[in-house]
Amino acid sequence: MIELLNLHHVRGLGETSLHLGPSVNLWVGENGAGKTSVLEGVALLSYGRSFVTSKNKSLIASDASELTVFARVRQHQQLHRMAVQLTRGGERRLRFDGAAARGQATLSRVLPVLTIAPHIADLVTGNPGDRRRFMDWGAFHCARGEANVFSALRRALLQRNTGLRSGTITDPHLDAWDQQIAELGEEVDVWRESFIPQIRSVFKDIVEALGLGLELDIRYFRGWGSGDLLGELQGGRARDRKLRSTQVGPHRADLEFRCGNDKASEVLSRGQLKTLTIALILAQLEVARAAGAEPVLCLDDPGAELDSRFQRSMWGAVLRANCQVLVTGIDVERVGLLPEEVGDAKVFHVKQGVIRSPKEG
Repeated sequence: MIELLNLHHVRGLGETSLHLGPSVNLWVGENGAGKTSVLEGVALLSYGRSFVTSKNKSLIASDASELTVFARVRQHQQLHRMAVQLTRGGERRLRFDGAAARGQATLSRVLPVLTIAPHIADLVTGNPGDRRRFMDWGAFHCARGEANVFSALRRALLQRNTGLRSGTITDPHLDAWDQQIAELGEEVDVWRESFIPQIRSVFKDIVEALGLGLELDIRYFRGWGSGDLLGELQGGRARDRKLRSTQVGPHRADLEFRCGNDKASEVLSRGQLKTLTIALILAQLEVARAAGAEPVLCLDDPGAELDSRFQRSMWGAVLRANCQVLVTGIDVERVGLLPEEVGDAKVFHVKQGVIRSPKEG
């Protein structure tokens, strides 16, 4: 849970210090007022990037050379301090409890964040890379996956692919990379395999609770066949040399969503697909809490694409999760909270980059 959030030179906002509540925290104001920038700052702390743009430098205020986001976070009754500083030159500095952080995973472990926003990719029909990030968030936070294994796997794959693109890599070099990729990749697969059954059952329950009336299932493909990964890497070298990239492995893993006997991507409407993505993130939230994590849920303008009936169903699931929620909207009515729910929320008003806290009226 974030107790204190300081934002310095973040795009669209003045210098901001916010004391947040343990339940719903709501920012209301006109479009362009700076509401989403608050959530982007939280995302930058948790997973190192904005959920709106891939260009983190665009988060820096136009008249500044760098930004800083600082938070005081309570996890399992222990208080932590964390910060990220980002410069226009691309340098990123991370701090955790008064010292330089060893990597983004140090902050992510203590501040797990999930985001539902109009900008979020459709997990059902979108890029496989988005689905792998979804899986790996769960593998890290719900199956206790180790960040150093994920990063070592990425480096090994990068080195192998660089060698394949050069066209001069030898079998002894491939032997070394294949052994490392196989060991790391099968470890990652174990964490993913642990996470998927957990989310499958919770996902079905949430789909039913949201009243979608769909028979849905999730299938996991690990990125290679039934054999061991080392054997498949070695057996596919001729193909990999021809295509100049590694064709099997955990970097090819994917999820398939089924609606009865059909692929969900082929039979569902755009609106249904959007609601399924939301159901997946809510399921991820529930599984993470069951695993002992304490996620923060960010909802960016939930009224933008959701009708009032589905908004109410979504808020029912969110409030039952009993987690800290950071939500933005043009006004309280558009966010979809009932009057009695708003009474328990902490409401901030945003106008031209200035955030007025509740005590300021």
